[in-house]
Amino acid sequence: MSDLPLRAALRAVSALTLGAGLLCSAQAAAQSITISGDRKVQVPEEYLVEEGDTLWDICEYYFDQPWAWPTVWALNPHITNPHWIYPGDILRLRRGSDPSAPDGVVVNPFEYTIGAENARQVTINEGFIAEESLKPPGHLAFSPLPQRYLSLDELVYLEMKEDELEKVRVGDRYSVYKVMHDVVHPADGSYLGQKVRIMGVVEVATVEKNVARAKIVAAFSEMQRGMPITKELNHYAVVAPRQNLIDLKGTVVDALPPQNELAQFDTVFIDKGAKDGVQIGNRVFVMRRGDGRLDLDEATEQRLPWEQIGEALVVATKDRTATAILTRTALEVRRGDRIVMQRHY
Repeated sequence: MSDLPLRAALRAVSALTLGAGLLCSAQAAAQSITISGDRKVQVPEEYLVEEGDTLWDICEYYFDQPWAWPTVWALNPHITNPHWIYPGDILRLRRGSDPSAPDGVVVNPFEYTIGAENARQVTINEGFIAEESLKPPGHLAFSPLPQRYLSLDELVYLEMKEDELEKVRVGDRYSVYKVMHDVVHPADGSYLGQKVRIMGVVEVATVEKNVARAKIVAAFSEMQRGMPITKELNHYAVVAPRQNLIDLKGTVVDALPPQNELAQFDTVFIDKGAKDGVQIGNRVFVMRRGDGRLDLDEATEQRLPWEQIGEALVVATKDRTATAILTRTALEVRRGDRIVMQRHY
């Protein structure tokens, strides 16, 4: 049965003038719609959009306030244009009150999430966790320039294995990278992979007998001789929020910057990836409990509630890890902080 009665039925119901003690039952019994005296409708937490629905009509029916549609839109960042909703879309009409949230974590979206386009990010993929060891086809070996650090527009020579050099063509691009260190889980010490930082991009100008001459066309950090290369990765992407399909919790296991305190627009790595159901565009809440100044023992810390301290947008995924950008921070984020993905957010 439809979650929202037909428009004609809606208008008929809204036009009723009910006297005291008059009881009427709506035809859409599946929605637990009751009319007794003043119009009262039980608002479901979620609603499945049908053909012809608009936010205006939905708000008029459930809240008797069609002009409340911006509030509903704010709860649904996956809806990028409030004037266009489609059959099959799942709308959150109210915040859930389920006390069984994992570990008592309660999340409330930041006000900035009104209008999903405001959270859209242009990301430069400067790093990731390599879950398996990378096998570079070659490395940035030499440069005719005297300086130690190499940067934009400078000439370099790429040295490759003979069979790899034969495949190289003018115009080919390679990402120059550096393996930073092994990444282990802050909770149990399990090995997750190697943190890889992308230093820049080179483009092949000519192919010589022993080396490929290349020009640095993008520099995210200073490059040095000896750094390995790989086929160019996708460094620039516009990532828009997408609806989360599952509830999930995980951990911030590392970050691209070396410092311990992380802020808005820093890149972090989490211990959940594509095989866990994480998708590019998902948004996660960053949570923490404890005292901001005192070092508490574990038993005391566990008595305190979880607090939302930030939000992050997933911009890349591997099988078991993901890269995310901190889009909002109320406090400095740290390695070991909890992340929570909320279904339909």
